[in-house]
Order: sequence, then C-alpha cells, then structure tokens
Amino acid sequence: MLSCKEVAARASALIDGELTLWERAQMRLHLTICKGCSAFIAQMRVTRALTSIPVAPVAADNDARISAILAEAARRL
Repeated sequence: MLSCKEVAARASALIDGELTLWERAQMRLHLTICKGCSAFIAQMRVTRALTSIPVAPVAADNDARISAILAEAARRL
C-alpha cells in the first residue's frame, strides 16, 4: 500500500487523470483507509476548481457579477 507521502506526491496526477489503472487502484485503497489523505485530496479538488474559474476584473459596485462568480464557485464544489 502507498504511504501518505506517496499519495501526496501523486495527488495532482490523480486529479488530472494521469495515473494508470493500477496506480488509481492503489490511491483509492489508501484513500479508503486514510481520512487525512482523503481530506487532502478533497481540498486539492476544491482549490483546483476555484482557481480554474475565469475571473474578469470586477468593479466594487458590480453585485450581479460578484453573485455570478460565487454561484459558479458553489456549482463547481
């Protein structure tokens, strides 16, 4: 079974879908057992989703645009 350090090193590859079937199986096994690594991967997914939202400059008084951005962030979570 993979160690927590190995899971952390492969986390981005897992999220990006770059692991082989065997590597994904090893990761899933570890994540089933280790709640700390599960939380880490979940947080990475949230961070990735939030940082991939395209954001245009927003005026401070543009409430509709701010609401749209927040809605998109909530949808991706």
